[in-house]
Amino acid sequence: MIDIDHPFFFLKDYFDSESIYSLSKYVYLPDSLTDNRIIFQVTGSDFNFNYINEMIGSLDFDQELAFHSIIKTKYGKTLHIPMIDFSTKNLDIEIYYRLKNFIDYRILSNMVFFKSGNSFHAYSTKLLTHKEWLNFMGSLLLINPPNSYTNIIDDRWIGHRIMSGYASLRWSNNSGTYKAIPHKTNFNIFR
Repeated sequence: MIDIDHPFFFLKDYFDSESIYSLSKYVYLPDSLTDNRIIFQVTGSDFNFNYINEMIGSLDFDQELAFHSIIKTKYGKTLHIPMIDFSTKNLDIEIYYRLKNFIDYRILSNMVFFKSGNSFHAYSTKLLTHKEWLNFMGSLLLINPPNSYTNIIDDRWIGHRIMSGYASLRWSNNSGTYKAIPHKTNFNIFR
């Protein structure tokens, strides 16, 4: 069961009741080109606490639940929620400055961070067109310092997500692969 620190509670106030959102049940396969993913679509009016808990409760032993960036609006437009999958174990002032240098302020200033177990996830409420989303994903690659042995952003995640046409981040901790269900952090240096 999810609690108030789950990403759902950050995003739920921004859900439009008539727009369509996507989630998936997936099996993580390390170092593969594709993943085994079953996609579900839900309208904002049905996207609630009970729905998320039912989805998590219905996962097979090796599956996880992911939320997707892509939104189909009631007007037929496709928009994206900016998301980040970090590979760093810590968030600090140096990472803040790297993010500030490469991410549009309108996205960064509306971003909230979640501890995901081994690293962090982030979501922004500044919706993007598909072209803007591709630019955002490209800017994430630039955050990793050149000639460094440690990445800030998970660059393989970026590759997979661009190939899929949407970002996705895990919302469960079911398979035993991860240390924790994502939960909100106190990293609020941006405020």
